[in-house]
Amino acid sequence: MTIGAISHVEPNALRTPDWLALKLLAPEVAAVGLSTILKRLDSIEEQAFALRGEAMFLIEERNLFRYILDEEVGDYYQSFDKWLKDTLPRSWGYCRDALRARKELRDIPFDDFGHMKRCNIEKLKEVSSSVRLLPEVIQAAKQMPEKQFVAAMNEKFDQHLECKTPVVMASPPDMEERKAAIEMAMVCEECSTESEAEKAIYVSYIQEHAAIYEHKREAVA
Repeated sequence: MTIGAISHVEPNALRTPDWLALKLLAPEVAAVGLSTILKRLDSIEEQAFALRGEAMFLIEERNLFRYILDEEVGDYYQSFDKWLKDTLPRSWGYCRDALRARKELRDIPFDDFGHMKRCNIEKLKEVSSSVRLLPEVIQAAKQMPEKQFVAAMNEKFDQHLECKTPVVMASPPDMEERKAAIEMAMVCEECSTESEAEKAIYVSYIQEHAAIYEHKREAVA
């Protein structure tokens, strides 16, 4: 029963395809196979934030990290934060955001939550608690693009949501660095839009430099 519960959520799209075999297949067969791979990845990309949020929520709620061996000390993890950073060194900030979102929207069944993109999840957090659980609102969060969802919430439910305008972070000579940073964030943090990647960069910088900032600020004070 346990093995089945785990194995059925393992996405086949994450297994490395047999590229050589795909190259040798007849064009019509190869086309279908490659399209299938891309479609699976597309759905995983959309659901990655929600899936991580649910997994993180269950681990924190049941203290499951205490059942995982910390090889550095030869004993089980006692700290959720240490387990998180050791286990997910490249995406722990993204996963912490996903955990916060899932905890705030815990009243929404995962069957619905799991079909929402991150952008709409973040906006749904801003919707009043008396409105966010309405079936119409949940359906809109699952199906609508961010701008359309924001407009619907504001017009039909008198909310005050905003769609943030992308911030220009660099002058033309620095665009290559910005482009590289965005591409890295989209891959490492599994972001689906540039705005999500930009936020991930901000969050990562804040988290990595918070201690240094506080130390220097206290020294100046």
